[in-house]
Amino acid sequence: MKISAVTAHVKEGFVDDFIAATLKHHANTLKEKGNLRFDFLQSRKDPTRFLFYEAYESEADIEFHRQADSYLTWRDTVEKWMAEPRQGTPYKPVAPLESRMYRYP
Repeated sequence: MKISAVTAHVKEGFVDDFIAATLKHHANTLKEKGNLRFDFLQSRKDPTRFLFYEAYESEADIEFHRQADSYLTWRDTVEKWMAEPRQGTPYKPVAPLESRMYRYP
């Protein structure tokens, strides 16, 4: 399993647009083969800051996601709304174990 946490800082005035574009992207990502989880979170303290928690079955599934039309459209759409470049950090699961991870219903 491959996990990534991505942070995004959106310019003030573009938060609602960013959320709308990302919700559409989120719905499409959940349909991708190999996607196990994709959480889209907004900071309670700073509404311009977001976190994505993404889990995929394999590196190939991540690469498929990065080439998907939905991702490319989203990336190009939100780029101008970023206060700074998005930052992603890869992770490996410690707990729960891979066999305990689940897909959305």
